[in-house]
Amino acid sequence: MGAGKHGGFGNTKGSRNGLKMNLQFFASKVFGIGGHLTKESFEGHREFFLGKSPERIVKEMEKHGYKVQIEDSHHKYSKAKRIVVLNPSKERNITVVQVSPGSKRHGDTTYAKVSTTDGGKYKIVSHEHAYNSDGREKAKIYYPRRKKK
Repeated sequence: MGAGKHGGFGNTKGSRNGLKMNLQFFASKVFGIGGHLTKESFEGHREFFLGKSPERIVKEMEKHGYKVQIEDSHHKYSKAKRIVVLNPSKERNITVVQVSPGSKRHGDTTYAKVSTTDGGKYKIVSHEHAYNSDGREKAKIYYPRRKKK
């Protein structure tokens, strides 16, 4: 997937700052009982969704009871992928995860947007300084936490 100068899905230069992450640890903290995602769990472990391919996120969601399918974005020129949940429930409150390698529309920066049935929409964006918002955001925007020195 040629996705501009940043390398595409899961290969964003500088997105992880050289840190090795234990994906299963983050997944167990992000998803609560039955696969439930709360605002607090997203805020505390938002980096789980950033810099990963849709396939990698799907693998973790399936471990928490989600049945999903990957679709192309509905926007004509978008390179984003949508992970659509086929079995939402009270516990499995995520309905869609959109993973984008970047676009001209939002400043060529990667992001992941998570839509839920009970908590709204959350978006984690890789670079605050490069992100362009059109002012019509429906999602609460988060940025990666800075490493403490």
